[in-house]
Amino acid sequence: MVGDGSLSSESVIGLHTYNSAADLTSGHVMTLEKNEYLFDLNTKNACTRPLDIFIKLLSTSSVGKEFSHFSSLPLSRLRTVDAFFDHPELNKFGEIQVYEQTRVRAVHRQGHNYLNSSWIDGYRETRKFIVAPSPMSESVAQFWRCVFDRNSLIVVTLCELLDEKGKPFVPVKIGEPLVIDDMTIELDNIRKVRPATYSSVLKISEKGVESHKTVILLTYSGWGKLGYPQKPSDILDLLADMNHMRTILRKQGLEKKIFDDSQRTPMTLVCFDGFSRSCTLVALDILCQRLTASHEIGTPFVDILDTIARLRMLRGAACMKAEQFVFLSMSVLEYAIRHHLVNVEDLGKISLNGFIIRNNPESY
Repeated sequence: MVGDGSLSSESVIGLHTYNSAADLTSGHVMTLEKNEYLFDLNTKNACTRPLDIFIKLLSTSSVGKEFSHFSSLPLSRLRTVDAFFDHPELNKFGEIQVYEQTRVRAVHRQGHNYLNSSWIDGYRETRKFIVAPSPMSESVAQFWRCVFDRNSLIVVTLCELLDEKGKPFVPVKIGEPLVIDDMTIELDNIRKVRPATYSSVLKISEKGVESHKTVILLTYSGWGKLGYPQKPSDILDLLADMNHMRTILRKQGLEKKIFDDSQRTPMTLVCFDGFSRSCTLVALDILCQRLTASHEIGTPFVDILDTIARLRMLRGAACMKAEQFVFLSMSVLEYAIRHHLVNVEDLGKISLNGFIIRNNPESY
Protein backbone atom coordinates (compact mmCIF):
# COMPACT_ATOMS: atom_id res chain seq x y z
CA MET A 1 0.00 0.00 0.00
CA VAL A 2 1.25 3.48 -0.83
CA GLY A 3 2.33 5.32 2.29
CA ASP A 4 1.22 8.79 3.22
CA GLY A 5 4.54 9.73 4.75
CA SER A 6 4.25 12.07 7.69
CA LEU A 7 0.51 12.40 7.11
CA SER A 8 -0.30 8.70 7.33
CA SER A 9 -2.18 9.12 10.61
CA GLU A 10 -5.91 8.49 10.39
CA SER A 11 -6.48 11.49 12.66
CA VAL A 12 -5.56 14.08 10.04
CA ILE A 13 -8.63 16.10 11.01
CA GLY A 14 -7.52 16.27 14.62
CA LEU A 15 -4.15 17.76 13.74
CA HIS A 16 -5.46 21.02 12.37
CA THR A 17 -7.73 23.92 13.24
CA TYR A 18 -10.84 24.81 11.24
CA ASN A 19 -13.63 27.33 11.05
CA SER A 20 -17.14 25.93 11.31
CA ALA A 21 -19.90 27.37 9.16
CA ALA A 22 -21.85 28.45 12.22
CA ASP A 23 -18.94 30.58 13.44
CA LEU A 24 -17.55 31.99 10.20
CA THR A 25 -18.84 35.46 10.93
CA SER A 26 -17.37 35.55 14.43
CA GLY A 27 -14.04 34.02 13.42
CA HIS A 28 -14.30 31.42 16.18
CA VAL A 29 -12.12 28.38 15.50
CA MET A 30 -12.77 24.72 16.19
CA THR A 31 -10.14 22.11 16.95
CA LEU A 32 -11.11 18.45 16.79
CA GLU A 33 -9.53 16.20 19.35
CA LYS A 34 -8.61 12.56 18.91
CA ASN A 35 -11.70 10.34 18.54
CA GLU A 36 -13.83 13.32 17.48
CA TYR A 37 -15.36 13.52 14.02
CA LEU A 38 -15.85 16.44 11.68
CA PHE A 39 -19.42 15.28 11.00
CA ASP A 40 -21.06 14.24 14.25
CA LEU A 41 -23.72 15.14 16.79
CA ASN A 42 -21.47 15.89 19.74
CA THR A 43 -18.38 17.46 18.17
CA LYS A 44 -17.71 21.01 19.31
CA ASN A 45 -19.68 23.45 17.15
CA ALA A 46 -21.76 20.64 15.63
CA CYS A 47 -24.88 22.12 14.04
CA THR A 48 -28.02 22.08 16.16
CA ARG A 49 -30.62 23.35 13.69
CA PRO A 50 -33.76 21.21 14.15
CA LEU A 51 -35.54 19.79 11.12
CA ASP A 52 -38.67 21.86 11.74
CA ILE A 53 -36.62 25.09 11.63
CA PHE A 54 -34.97 23.90 8.40
CA ILE A 55 -38.42 23.36 6.86
CA LYS A 56 -39.62 26.81 8.00
CA LEU A 57 -36.55 28.44 6.45
CA LEU A 58 -37.12 26.42 3.29
CA SER A 59 -40.66 27.76 3.10
CA THR A 60 -39.88 31.42 3.81
CA SER A 61 -36.47 31.99 2.23
CA SER A 62 -34.97 31.61 -1.23
CA VAL A 63 -31.97 29.79 -2.56
CA GLY A 64 -30.50 33.06 -3.76
CA LYS A 65 -30.64 34.66 -0.33
CA GLU A 66 -29.40 31.61 1.56
CA PHE A 67 -26.58 30.50 -0.70
CA SER A 68 -25.37 33.91 -1.87
CA HIS A 69 -24.91 34.98 1.74
CA PHE A 70 -22.96 31.82 2.46
CA SER A 71 -20.80 32.13 -0.66
CA SER A 72 -19.74 35.64 0.32
CA LEU A 73 -18.31 34.52 3.65
CA PRO A 74 -14.52 34.16 3.74
CA LEU A 75 -13.79 30.49 4.38
CA SER A 76 -10.58 29.85 6.28
CA ARG A 77 -8.20 27.59 4.34
CA LEU A 78 -5.37 26.64 6.65
CA ARG A 79 -3.78 24.39 4.04
CA THR A 80 -0.73 23.81 1.91
CA VAL A 81 -1.07 22.91 -1.76
CA ASP A 82 2.54 22.35 -2.85
CA ALA A 83 2.09 19.14 -4.87
CA PHE A 84 -0.88 20.64 -6.71
CA PHE A 85 1.36 23.27 -8.31
CA ASP A 86 4.16 20.76 -8.95
CA HIS A 87 1.99 18.70 -11.33
CA PRO A 88 -0.20 21.01 -13.43
CA GLU A 89 -0.50 18.36 -16.15
CA LEU A 90 -2.58 16.22 -13.77
CA ASN A 91 -5.08 18.97 -12.89
CA LYS A 92 -8.10 19.65 -15.05
CA PHE A 93 -8.69 23.03 -13.45
CA GLY A 94 -5.82 25.21 -12.32
CA GLU A 95 -7.91 27.11 -9.79
CA ILE A 96 -9.27 24.07 -7.94
CA GLN A 97 -6.49 23.29 -5.48
CA VAL A 98 -5.94 20.02 -3.62
CA TYR A 99 -4.95 20.27 0.03
CA GLU A 100 -1.85 18.35 1.08
CA GLN A 101 -3.42 17.42 4.41
CA THR A 102 -6.27 15.49 2.77
CA ARG A 103 -4.66 14.46 -0.52
CA VAL A 104 -4.80 10.75 -1.43
CA ARG A 105 -1.38 9.43 -2.42
CA ALA A 106 -1.00 7.02 -5.35
CA VAL A 107 2.19 6.15 -7.22
CA HIS A 108 2.47 7.52 -10.76
CA ARG A 109 4.66 5.82 -13.36
CA GLN A 110 6.99 8.84 -13.19
CA GLY A 111 7.68 8.09 -9.52
CA HIS A 112 5.73 10.82 -7.71
CA ASN A 113 2.54 10.17 -5.74
CA TYR A 114 0.37 13.14 -6.76
CA LEU A 115 -3.20 12.37 -7.77
CA ASN A 116 -5.90 15.02 -7.85
CA SER A 117 -8.08 13.37 -5.22
CA SER A 118 -9.04 13.93 -1.59
CA TRP A 119 -10.01 11.96 1.47
CA ILE A 120 -13.47 12.97 2.67
CA ASP A 121 -14.98 11.96 5.99
CA GLY A 122 -18.47 10.56 6.35
CA TYR A 123 -20.82 10.81 9.30
CA ARG A 124 -18.83 9.46 12.27
CA GLU A 125 -16.40 7.77 9.90
CA THR A 126 -12.95 9.02 8.99
CA ARG A 127 -11.98 8.70 5.33
CA LYS A 128 -15.18 7.08 4.17
CA PHE A 129 -14.81 8.56 0.68
CA ILE A 130 -12.20 9.27 -1.94
CA VAL A 131 -13.35 12.08 -4.22
CA ALA A 132 -11.67 12.52 -7.60
CA PRO A 133 -12.25 13.95 -11.08
CA SER A 134 -12.65 11.52 -13.94
CA PRO A 135 -9.09 10.44 -14.76
CA MET A 136 -7.15 11.91 -17.65
CA SER A 137 -5.08 9.73 -19.97
CA GLU A 138 -1.99 10.43 -17.86
CA SER A 139 -3.65 9.27 -14.65
CA VAL A 140 -5.89 6.31 -15.60
CA ALA A 141 -3.46 3.66 -14.32
CA GLN A 142 -2.72 5.77 -11.25
CA PHE A 143 -6.45 6.11 -10.53
CA TRP A 144 -7.00 2.34 -10.59
CA ARG A 145 -3.84 1.78 -8.56
CA CYS A 146 -5.34 4.09 -5.95
CA VAL A 147 -8.57 2.05 -5.92
CA PHE A 148 -6.52 -1.16 -5.62
CA ASP A 149 -4.08 0.02 -2.94
CA ARG A 150 -6.71 1.73 -0.79
CA ASN A 151 -9.10 -1.25 -0.73
CA SER A 152 -11.85 0.85 -2.28
CA LEU A 153 -14.79 -1.52 -2.62
CA ILE A 154 -17.21 0.76 -4.46
CA VAL A 155 -16.52 3.15 -7.33
CA VAL A 156 -19.36 5.49 -8.29
CA THR A 157 -19.25 7.47 -11.53
CA LEU A 158 -21.47 10.50 -12.15
CA CYS A 159 -20.05 11.46 -15.55
CA GLU A 160 -19.11 10.08 -18.93
CA LEU A 161 -16.59 7.23 -18.72
CA LEU A 162 -14.08 8.82 -21.09
CA ASP A 163 -10.76 10.61 -20.68
CA GLU A 164 -9.91 13.86 -22.47
CA LYS A 165 -8.91 11.91 -25.59
CA GLY A 166 -12.26 10.17 -25.79
CA LYS A 167 -10.94 6.80 -24.60
CA PRO A 168 -12.84 4.87 -21.89
CA PHE A 169 -11.14 4.66 -18.51
CA VAL A 170 -13.15 1.53 -17.63
CA PRO A 171 -13.41 -1.79 -19.50
CA VAL A 172 -16.47 -1.73 -21.75
CA LYS A 173 -16.78 -5.38 -22.81
CA ILE A 174 -16.55 -8.69 -20.99
CA GLY A 175 -13.42 -10.48 -22.16
CA GLU A 176 -11.67 -7.27 -23.21
CA PRO A 177 -9.76 -6.03 -20.14
CA LEU A 178 -8.37 -2.54 -19.83
CA VAL A 179 -4.60 -2.89 -19.50
CA ILE A 180 -2.55 0.20 -18.80
CA ASP A 181 0.94 0.29 -17.30
CA ASP A 182 0.99 -2.38 -14.58
CA MET A 183 -2.78 -2.37 -13.93
CA THR A 184 -5.39 -4.70 -15.44
CA ILE A 185 -9.10 -4.05 -15.01
CA GLU A 186 -11.53 -6.73 -16.17
CA LEU A 187 -15.30 -6.50 -16.54
CA ASP A 188 -16.81 -9.61 -14.97
CA ASN A 189 -20.51 -8.81 -15.37
CA ILE A 190 -22.90 -5.89 -15.68
CA ARG A 191 -26.59 -5.40 -14.96
CA LYS A 192 -29.12 -2.62 -14.79
CA VAL A 193 -30.22 -2.17 -11.17
CA ARG A 194 -32.35 0.97 -11.54
CA PRO A 195 -33.62 3.05 -14.49
CA ALA A 196 -30.46 5.21 -14.58
CA THR A 197 -27.99 3.01 -12.68
CA TYR A 198 -25.83 0.12 -13.85
CA SER A 199 -23.85 -2.13 -11.54
CA SER A 200 -20.67 -3.77 -12.84
CA VAL A 201 -18.32 -6.22 -11.16
CA LEU A 202 -14.69 -5.40 -11.88
CA LYS A 203 -11.62 -7.50 -11.14
CA ILE A 204 -8.52 -5.39 -10.64
CA SER A 205 -5.00 -6.78 -10.59
CA GLU A 206 -1.55 -5.25 -10.36
CA LYS A 207 1.55 -6.72 -11.96
CA GLY A 208 3.62 -8.50 -9.34
CA VAL A 209 0.68 -8.96 -6.96
CA GLU A 210 -0.72 -12.50 -6.93
CA SER A 211 -4.35 -11.88 -6.00
CA HIS A 212 -6.89 -9.62 -7.69
CA LYS A 213 -9.47 -7.44 -5.94
CA THR A 214 -13.18 -7.25 -6.68
CA VAL A 215 -14.79 -3.83 -6.98
CA ILE A 216 -18.38 -2.82 -7.70
CA LEU A 217 -18.69 -0.01 -10.25
CA LEU A 218 -21.96 1.92 -9.99
CA THR A 219 -22.58 4.06 -13.06
CA TYR A 220 -25.31 6.67 -12.65
CA SER A 221 -26.37 8.27 -15.94
CA GLY A 222 -29.32 10.37 -14.81
CA TRP A 223 -27.53 13.54 -13.76
CA GLY A 224 -27.32 15.05 -17.22
CA LYS A 225 -24.85 17.59 -18.57
CA LEU A 226 -26.54 20.56 -16.90
CA GLY A 227 -28.52 21.15 -13.75
CA TYR A 228 -29.21 18.28 -11.40
CA PRO A 229 -31.50 15.22 -11.25
CA GLN A 230 -35.19 16.03 -11.31
CA LYS A 231 -35.94 13.21 -8.88
CA PRO A 232 -34.07 13.33 -5.56
CA SER A 233 -35.36 9.79 -5.00
CA ASP A 234 -32.93 8.55 -7.69
CA ILE A 235 -29.93 9.82 -5.74
CA LEU A 236 -31.34 8.66 -2.41
CA ASP A 237 -31.67 5.19 -3.94
CA LEU A 238 -28.11 5.43 -5.25
CA LEU A 239 -26.86 6.27 -1.75
CA ALA A 240 -28.74 3.31 -0.31
CA ASP A 241 -27.25 1.00 -2.96
CA MET A 242 -23.71 2.31 -2.37
CA ASN A 243 -23.80 1.81 1.37
CA HIS A 244 -25.55 -1.57 1.17
CA MET A 245 -23.11 -3.00 -1.38
CA ARG A 246 -20.14 -1.69 0.56
CA THR A 247 -21.39 -3.41 3.72
CA ILE A 248 -21.71 -6.72 1.86
CA LEU A 249 -18.29 -6.49 0.19
CA ARG A 250 -16.59 -5.48 3.43
CA LYS A 251 -18.12 -8.46 5.24
CA GLN A 252 -16.94 -10.79 2.46
CA GLY A 253 -13.46 -9.25 2.49
CA LEU A 254 -13.13 -9.73 6.24
CA GLU A 255 -14.28 -13.35 5.99
CA LYS A 256 -11.74 -14.05 3.22
CA LYS A 257 -9.05 -12.10 5.12
CA ILE A 258 -8.42 -9.80 2.17
CA PHE A 259 -8.09 -7.02 4.74
CA ASP A 260 -8.55 -6.79 8.49
CA ASP A 261 -11.07 -4.87 10.53
CA SER A 262 -8.67 -2.00 11.19
CA GLN A 263 -8.27 -1.17 7.49
CA ARG A 264 -10.35 1.44 5.69
CA THR A 265 -12.52 0.42 2.74
CA PRO A 266 -13.51 3.77 1.21
CA MET A 267 -15.93 4.44 -1.61
CA THR A 268 -14.46 6.31 -4.58
CA LEU A 269 -16.74 8.95 -6.11
CA VAL A 270 -15.95 10.30 -9.57
CA CYS A 271 -17.42 13.24 -11.44
CA PHE A 272 -15.94 15.31 -14.26
CA ASP A 273 -14.41 18.03 -12.09
CA GLY A 274 -14.05 16.08 -8.85
CA PHE A 275 -15.73 18.59 -6.56
CA SER A 276 -19.30 19.32 -7.65
CA ARG A 277 -21.49 16.24 -8.12
CA SER A 278 -19.28 13.91 -6.11
CA CYS A 279 -19.14 16.28 -3.13
CA THR A 280 -22.89 16.85 -3.41
CA LEU A 281 -23.37 13.09 -3.08
CA VAL A 282 -21.06 13.01 -0.06
CA ALA A 283 -22.92 15.91 1.55
CA LEU A 284 -26.26 14.17 1.07
CA ASP A 285 -24.96 10.95 2.62
CA ILE A 286 -23.73 12.87 5.67
CA LEU A 287 -26.94 14.88 6.00
CA CYS A 288 -29.19 11.82 5.78
CA GLN A 289 -27.20 9.72 8.21
CA ARG A 290 -26.92 12.57 10.68
CA LEU A 291 -30.63 13.31 10.37
CA THR A 292 -31.50 9.69 11.17
CA ALA A 293 -29.03 9.44 14.06
CA SER A 294 -30.22 12.67 15.68
CA HIS A 295 -33.87 11.64 15.28
CA GLU A 296 -33.16 8.39 17.11
CA ILE A 297 -31.96 10.29 20.19
CA GLY A 298 -34.74 12.86 20.21
CA THR A 299 -34.49 15.81 17.79
CA PRO A 300 -33.60 15.51 14.08
CA PHE A 301 -30.92 18.03 13.06
CA VAL A 302 -30.06 19.30 9.59
CA ASP A 303 -27.90 22.19 8.39
CA ILE A 304 -26.88 22.07 4.75
CA LEU A 305 -24.63 25.13 4.72
CA ASP A 306 -22.76 23.93 7.79
CA THR A 307 -22.16 20.57 6.11
CA ILE A 308 -20.90 22.22 2.91
CA ALA A 309 -18.53 24.45 4.90
CA ARG A 310 -17.06 21.44 6.69
CA LEU A 311 -16.67 19.60 3.38
CA ARG A 312 -14.67 22.54 2.06
CA MET A 313 -12.18 22.01 4.84
CA LEU A 314 -11.31 18.76 3.08
CA ARG A 315 -12.00 19.58 -0.60
CA GLY A 316 -11.81 23.31 -1.14
CA ALA A 317 -14.30 23.79 -3.98
CA ALA A 318 -17.00 21.41 -2.73
CA CYS A 319 -20.56 22.35 -3.72
CA MET A 320 -19.79 25.78 -5.15
CA LYS A 321 -23.03 26.26 -7.11
CA ALA A 322 -26.44 27.30 -5.87
CA GLU A 323 -28.07 24.49 -7.85
CA GLN A 324 -26.26 21.95 -5.67
CA PHE A 325 -27.61 23.68 -2.57
CA VAL A 326 -31.10 23.54 -4.08
CA PHE A 327 -30.77 19.85 -4.85
CA LEU A 328 -29.50 19.05 -1.35
CA SER A 329 -32.42 20.97 0.16
CA MET A 330 -34.98 19.07 -1.91
CA SER A 331 -33.28 15.73 -1.28
CA VAL A 332 -33.07 16.18 2.48
CA LEU A 333 -36.73 17.18 2.56
CA GLU A 334 -37.72 14.09 0.57
CA TYR A 335 -35.57 11.88 2.79
CA ALA A 336 -37.25 13.30 5.90
CA ILE A 337 -40.72 12.72 4.44
CA ARG A 338 -39.80 9.20 3.28
CA HIS A 339 -38.63 8.25 6.75
CA HIS A 340 -41.62 9.83 8.51
CA LEU A 341 -39.55 12.50 10.23
CA VAL A 342 -42.04 15.22 9.25
CA ASN A 343 -45.40 15.40 10.99
CA VAL A 344 -48.29 14.74 8.63
CA GLU A 345 -50.05 17.93 9.74
CA ASP A 346 -46.99 19.97 8.76
CA LEU A 347 -46.78 18.71 5.17
CA GLY A 348 -49.37 21.19 3.93
CA LYS A 349 -47.38 24.08 5.39
CA ILE A 350 -44.31 23.43 3.24
CA SER A 351 -43.83 25.96 0.44
CA LEU A 352 -41.08 25.69 -2.15
CA ASN A 353 -41.85 28.86 -4.10
CA GLY A 354 -38.39 30.25 -3.38
CA PHE A 355 -36.65 27.20 -4.79
CA ILE A 356 -37.06 27.06 -8.57
CA ILE A 357 -36.01 23.78 -10.14
CA ARG A 358 -35.08 23.97 -13.80
CA ASN A 359 -35.37 21.09 -16.20
CA ASN A 360 -32.48 18.72 -16.72
CA PRO A 361 -32.19 18.77 -20.53
CA GLU A 362 -30.04 15.75 -21.17
CA SER A 363 -28.81 12.56 -19.57
CA TYR A 364 -25.87 10.43 -20.51
